[in-house]
Amino acid sequence: MVYMSKTKRKRIARQRLLGLAIAIAVIVGVLLAIWQIGLGNTLAKVDGSSVRSGMVKGVTSFLDFMQTGGFSQDEIKELYGDEKAQALDDMLIQQNSVVENIFVPYEILKNHFASEGKTFPDEETKAKIKEATDSVFSDAETARMLRAHGVNKSHVRYYYEYSAAMSEFQDETLEKNPVTDEEAQEYYDENSYYFVTPLSMQASHILIQDPEHTPEKLAEIEAILERLNDGEDFAELAMEYSEDGSAESGGDLGSFGEGSMVAPFEEACLALEPGEISGIVETEFGYHIIKLTDKTEEVVTPIEEVRDSIDYYVGSDHVADALDELTEAANIQYFGLTNPTTGKPPLTQAELNEARGLPSDYGEDADEDFDYDYDYDYDYDDYDYDFDYDYDDDYDYGDYDYDDEDMDFEIDYGDIEYDDDEADFE
Repeated sequence: MVYMSKTKRKRIARQRLLGLAIAIAVIVGVLLAIWQIGLGNTLAKVDGSSVRSGMVKGVTSFLDFMQTGGFSQDEIKELYGDEKAQALDDMLIQQNSVVENIFVPYEILKNHFASEGKTFPDEETKAKIKEATDSVFSDAETARMLRAHGVNKSHVRYYYEYSAAMSEFQDETLEKNPVTDEEAQEYYDENSYYFVTPLSMQASHILIQDPEHTPEKLAEIEAILERLNDGEDFAELAMEYSEDGSAESGGDLGSFGEGSMVAPFEEACLALEPGEISGIVETEFGYHIIKLTDKTEEVVTPIEEVRDSIDYYVGSDHVADALDELTEAANIQYFGLTNPTTGKPPLTQAELNEARGLPSDYGEDADEDFDYDYDYDYDYDDYDYDFDYDYDDDYDYGDYDYDDEDMDFEIDYGDIEYDDDEADFE
């Protein structure tokens, strides 16, 4: 045995401890990176495939950035009190929507393609997805912002894979079940108002207000009509004599459709051609002289010209029905906070209230007495919710007012903490 001094043995021990600490730090870093990329707690399972909060958070943040050009969590940090609590609820609802409308359908479609022996994505689709993903990160500033908010290529790639899977499923469904002529005609007939450009008119008038239709006022409008017949300018006479707001613009009333004007006025306009001037028209407002400046007759677009649009909408119903069938056949489990009625993650504030044991109309005009004890602990990666409620109170939640004897509401939101018996942010 080689003799070592006590000092040397301590130095070696410290070096070993330092090496162990570094190794542990590296392992923890790798685990945290893996967690951020796609693990985290399980939000749902689809036929055994887990939907992880880490991946959901990244995809949600990416969609947030693509749709708004920013990140809602940054905006939430600037809020306080009820506004912050509401914004956090909105963020949770947004995440639930991403789970329900992106992750669950994509996992179902992956299993569906596999059951048909279809390779998805194929090499061509992979190349397109890679190109789209790389393009998102091609701008250095965009890439920096995305990564700073926990979005990496795996999250973006997942979203584009989902989009490609939906496109593939749509093509497959419509190839098996195309839109028939009968379906297209039925849609066209039931939604005919979409395919009609209604009649439109534009007119000017000179109005002498006189609901009683007295002879004196009739004489005034007759004198104006005589001057028009002698060739004087309509707009100039309207500016001088018309007794309503249109006088300033030479009597111009703008464009209007059928049913917009009182019946005698509309009937007179329909009888005129552009450029023609009416005789004296009596309405409930008084006496008018009308000049029709433009008229566009009603146009019905034939079905042949809108068939592509009809096929798209009816075909979307085919695809939705086919996906619903796969969804009903799938084994889907949701974890965490779920709506007690649907068994799914809450997708509205009312459902979220109900899932927490609150009345669904909490925050609306209502009063209620209830005794409520509830613990809610939800981890959304960097955004941790930890609610501990003990209610035995009279609540007026029309304006989120409460008289609470015992309430502990805790939120750990990154650098922002909410932990106060009186429910004040700090």
